[in-house]
Amino acid sequence: MIEPKGEVKHVRQVVELLGIQPDQIIKSLLFIVNEKEPVLVIVDGSSKASLEKLSRIFGNIRMAKPKEVEQITGYKVGGIPPVGIPVRTVIDKKVVEKAFVIGGGGRVDRLSKLDPKKIVEFQKAEVLDISE
Repeated sequence: MIEPKGEVKHVRQVVELLGIQPDQIIKSLLFIVNEKEPVLVIVDGSSKASLEKLSRIFGNIRMAKPKEVEQITGYKVGGIPPVGIPVRTVIDKKVVEKAFVIGGGGRVDRLSKLDPKKIVEFQKAEVLDISE
């Protein structure tokens, strides 16, 4: 667990704090499929989750609103950890190629360092091409 002084909500802040590349950072994003099924989407910090690719896989999909994120995950936007979230999870294939990644640690003032293969294992995540 990494506990920076103050809030860390953006990739740029983590890059400056830890001196690592944006692709070593992950973003845990919550999406809603067909207005009912939550899906945790994990991409690296230099990529965006591709709505086009996600739509091809899931159909009707949108980003969850901050209130939905907190209700579903128990965490605020910016602090969602990549593990321990009991929803279907997809992780971009580029993330799994890394030796380690830095992600949310449950609060905006906490980060976690993880082996991305462990994220796949713990979350039973599907490894897909979902970034742009």
